[in-house]
Amino acid sequence: MTRKFLFAALLAWSASLSAAPVPGAWVDGVLPVENPPVVQSIDLPVTLKRDNLAREGWAQQTPDQRLVYNVSQPQILPWPSSLAKDTVAPAVLLIPGGGYQFLAIDNEGFDVARRLDRQGVRVFIVKYRTLPLPDSFAGFKEAISATFQKGVRPTADSRPFAVADAQAAIRMVRARAGEWHIDPAKIGILGFSAGAMTVLATTQANASDARPDFVGMIYGPTQAEDLPENLPPLFSAIAADDRFFRGQDLSLIHAWRTSGSKVEFHLYSAGGHGFASQPNGTTSDAWFDQFVLWLKASGITAK
Repeated sequence: MTRKFLFAALLAWSASLSAAPVPGAWVDGVLPVENPPVVQSIDLPVTLKRDNLAREGWAQQTPDQRLVYNVSQPQILPWPSSLAKDTVAPAVLLIPGGGYQFLAIDNEGFDVARRLDRQGVRVFIVKYRTLPLPDSFAGFKEAISATFQKGVRPTADSRPFAVADAQAAIRMVRARAGEWHIDPAKIGILGFSAGAMTVLATTQANASDARPDFVGMIYGPTQAEDLPENLPPLFSAIAADDRFFRGQDLSLIHAWRTSGSKVEFHLYSAGGHGFASQPNGTTSDAWFDQFVLWLKASGITAK
């Protein structure tokens, strides 16, 4: 290889590095949403108090990918069902992620609910409380820039509040199962990213009146200890190149399996983080169809 060719190759390599996506670059394009959608919602009881005087805010990565932050009143959002009104069906409670600073309400909420509704289940979205942030869009954007671009983790632990809200949602759906035509023995939770962390923590809490009957974790933790007995069936999916969880081992999956509970685990060679409703040409695009098949194979939904 000549020196001239080598220099040209190095220049091309350098240019490719500068053109590569910067982690968290999506934050730069986040804009405020002036008119948040109006959806049916039911307030959840607050069992663990958290003060947040800031107003709830909405933002967007793109017009069809919105984020909601400064959530101070937990709610459950029932998705309009395509099932016959008197059909008794399992319930899936969706728990979006967002680093506990916001909820990815479209990508991991509305968009997933729209697809799940056609799979013989009744769907709810858990709008749990998020980390208190400054009462302004500028303050919100500065906070997520620190987390997703600079890697500065919030010091406050928001997980206990998210777990309390998830438990309140399970209790409400189970208590109103007859009214909402839900099988009270088939109430599961499906979480994404921080929502998957909430699913794990809710399962670990093992509250007798708020125990899910099946759980799903999409690009969430794969490493954990201290699991309770009688674990519910687990569906877990993650990409090997996940930015946030790729450093974890698979001890959670191993412990869940050796406990005697059923496990369905998919480790995709690529897909990154956040692929819930964002196909990108990798095998992670198959997660939803595999989850639906798992529901049928596990006897949760009809085959």
